[in-house]
Amino acid sequence: MFIVAGTKRITSTVGNGDFYCPECAQKTAYLHKQVHKAATLFFIPLANLDLLGEYVECQDCLSTYKMGILDYDPENEQRVFQAEYDRAIKRVMTIMMLADGRIDNGELRLIRETYEKILGKKVTKDEIIHEINGCREKPESLNEFLTAVAPNLNEFGKELLIKVAYWVSLADGEYGKSEKRLLKQISKALDLSSAHLNGIVSQLNEEMDELEKQIQS
Repeated sequence: MFIVAGTKRITSTVGNGDFYCPECAQKTAYLHKQVHKAATLFFIPLANLDLLGEYVECQDCLSTYKMGILDYDPENEQRVFQAEYDRAIKRVMTIMMLADGRIDNGELRLIRETYEKILGKKVTKDEIIHEINGCREKPESLNEFLTAVAPNLNEFGKELLIKVAYWVSLADGEYGKSEKRLLKQISKALDLSSAHLNGIVSQLNEEMDELEKQIQS
């Protein structure tokens, strides 16, 4: 009897579930597929020999991805980023207020009010005090925060951090050399040029001058 034996590639489904499909830009169903080299007899698969590869296949668009796509969760990434951005705003305001070495109750209240106005979230006095202690213990962490956040920020987000820092620095009535130095430090960490920084500050000054004229008229 003539026996025909050999091997062939066999694709099989070994699992399923839901994942975020980048192509569909939403949660969809997927199949987990594996490709094996299988032993055959008379071209009939008998046993899997080696795992050649595996992948995820979207059941809506049929796009295929490496297994790592199952760990991709843009909603969670956005939550993590937002938490870091919120903290960066607190850190920027606190650092600017500490430029003269102290923060009084009025400045604490201003930080809380500004934070709530910008982000629509409340922040407690204890949270700000915790931030103050963090700034004093690790003064270099401002650069670390902003350098980590900057790549994910668009121009508006970066400018907002600069504006917050400038508003706060003016609020305590002492916009001096230390405040200017910190503003430049923040701008550099956000990868903004000196010209860009000067443009933001000039625009804010013009807006405040116009507002003052309206109040006086």
